Amino acid sequence: MRPPFTIRANGKILLSGEYLVMKGATALAVPLIAGQQLRVSEQEAEQNFTWRAYDPDGLWFEAVMDPETLGVLHTSQQEVADRLTALLLAARSLNSNFADQMNGLAVETQLGFKRNWGFGSSSTLISLVARWAGVNAWDLHRMVSSGSGYDIACATAVSPLLYRLDGDTPQTTLVGFYPEFADHLYLVYLGNKQHSDAEVAKFSQRADTGFGREISLITEISHALAQTSSLMLFMELIDEHETIMESVLGRRSVRKLMFSDFQGSVKSLGAWGGDFVLAASEYGYDYVQQYFAAKNMHVVLRYNKTAPGVVRKEVFSV
Repeated sequence: MRPPFTIRANGKILLSGEYLVMKGATALAVPLIAGQQLRVSEQEAEQNFTWRAYDPDGLWFEAVMDPETLGVLHTSQQEVADRLTALLLAARSLNSNFADQMNGLAVETQLGFKRNWGFGSSSTLISLVARWAGVNAWDLHRMVSSGSGYDIACATAVSPLLYRLDGDTPQTTLVGFYPEFADHLYLVYLGNKQHSDAEVAKFSQRADTGFGREISLITEISHALAQTSSLMLFMELIDEHETIMESVLGRRSVRKLMFSDFQGSVKSLGAWGGDFVLAASEYGYDYVQQYFAAKNMHVVLRYNKTAPGVVRKEVFSV
């Protein structure tokens, strides 16, 4: 792709299959309306390579790099710059021609959600850099991340999907998951940014033995969640999912720890202990919002305005 151009990737949430998706369980994943946009343009006088990153609160990161070595000449956050350099160098290792594309270029990224929300700031960036570099996103993901890759699948998916790993090979099946009860589902921010890669790496080191039954049950639940038209059954399924994962992880579920009196169901999304939970209740938005506000949790997103059944294909155009 020749500059100037703009590309976009979807954010993500994982409705089911957290942790055990690394062991072969089928997970239900959903691309979000919000995502990340990457724009590449030429600078008239500047010969260095510049990068600026924005989220809804404005500019949060910038760096100036040597276009040949990607050595950081100036940055607002060295740790972030080091991760960015590692990603770009990984892309170069997959496509040596990518090294010739950075002289005098300016990159701007724009997140459609807050960085600490865990909606895929890293996975969307991996997907975008892979498309820019003309490399396989799965290969790039494996070089820089220890996750299952479901988020990479969501980045360019046009609908929710069932996702599983067959060995190291990702298998995805698009599904029309947009239930009639979607207006009874909510995404609630707990206020804790969870480092999913560290959680996944820790779990992946555990032996594969002993999870066969749980993997089968979670797979069945993922398929059932994707098909049900009943809110009551949906809540029963996510409650069952949490009970299974309590056994697998040896930890109490977030509902038992924090929300035992909630009128409905609450399920962790992704790594346990941070980011967002899914709340399902027949009592409506006012009840849900007031319940969590009383616990000083004020970010309550309506699922049907955040995670659509179908993502518009045109958002991927250059």
